Amino acid sequence: MKKVCEVLGQLPLFKGLDHDTYHAYCESSTIRTSWKSELIIAEGERCKGVGIILEGQVARQKYTASGEYTTLNLLGPDSVFGEDLIFSSHKRYPYSLEALTHVKWIMVYREDLLSMIAKSPRLLSNYLAILSDRVREQDQRIHLLSQKTLRYKISCYLLQQLEEDLHEQGKTFRDALTAPTTLSIELPVSKEVISKLLAMPRPSFSRELISMEKDGLIHVDGRVIWFHDLRRLSCGLYEDCEDE
Repeated sequence: MKKVCEVLGQLPLFKGLDHDTYHAYCESSTIRTSWKSELIIAEGERCKGVGIILEGQVARQKYTASGEYTTLNLLGPDSVFGEDLIFSSHKRYPYSLEALTHVKWIMVYREDLLSMIAKSPRLLSNYLAILSDRVREQDQRIHLLSQKTLRYKISCYLLQQLEEDLHEQGKTFRDALTAPTTLSIELPVSKEVISKLLAMPRPSFSRELISMEKDGLIHVDGRVIWFHDLRRLSCGLYEDCEDE
């Protein structure tokens, strides 16, 4: 129980809450484990609560009748799933969640969540913030998939990852454009998974990365991507990039 409570206190959903708010939940909950390639949630399964990823990487997948699939997005530590379904009139998952690595996660059932919200308005505020972030992520996804070329699509993804890293450091993309140092990101998963996420064949993804490297935009070192020319990389994606 103590370990569950310690974990909950560090999660965005429970940020700023008094321990008494979720103490009863801790007593009846355990941290779940899923292994690589295991389905955490199957498409069509009824949503019973809000799941939170504690460790590992998870892919939100949409499968076809032939067994092929599209990767909709990736979930890492602190990511939440089911938050958009639990209070919806359509409570069945329209996608599957597959563990890409060894994953630890917890499930907060609807009844427990409602009970805790009744005790703490702060929890409701945190929940609404998570929903707002989910909408922002969907907007970013639409922006990414709307790019007309492979290079724009890859550039958009890399820059979105960079902006997330900068945000955690309290910095902005504008700060990065004027930074004297070379910045980098580490891809959260393999290039094969990223290519699925970008809806492009793996060979095409690799060829375009090589082409971007030859053009002096980036340097690829395994999963680490070094940005050599942020300004050129962002032109066409950010309207004011040439005016900086």
